[in-house]
Amino acid sequence: MTVWRRLSGIAVVAVCVGASAVWAELPPTPPAQDRVDEVMGRYNLHPAFNKLGRGLANALGGWMEIPLNIGQRMSSGDTGGSFFTGAAYGVFKGAVRTSVGVYEAATFFLPYPEDFAPILPTLEYYKKSDRRKSLPLE
Repeated sequence: MTVWRRLSGIAVVAVCVGASAVWAELPPTPPAQDRVDEVMGRYNLHPAFNKLGRGLANALGGWMEIPLNIGQRMSSGDTGGSFFTGAAYGVFKGAVRTSVGVYEAATFFLPYPEDFAPILPTLEYYKKSDRRKSLPLE
């Protein structure tokens, strides 16, 4: 029995050494990449889809210019006049933002303006603030 144990032990060591030599010769596997990201990177589709998202956000959120401009133009001295002035500015800017959003969403696949650049600046509601507000827990 001891002879068989020695032979089986030697066989196990030989198999392990041989397997490790085979595994050492295999090339490393490349990291898995999503096929969608690969295709989008190959055809440079990321800027086009950013333009589509920006256009949809402007088309659906253009009305937010109205309360934003009312708040910006509100004064304590002339409440009625500043409200209607802000509303008029907001309606005009909202119509412009909505129409630009429809244009960008409809032409998202075209690189106009140059390199899919935004036509309008980002609406203040969408901007991230650097300050974090604390929760009113007290």
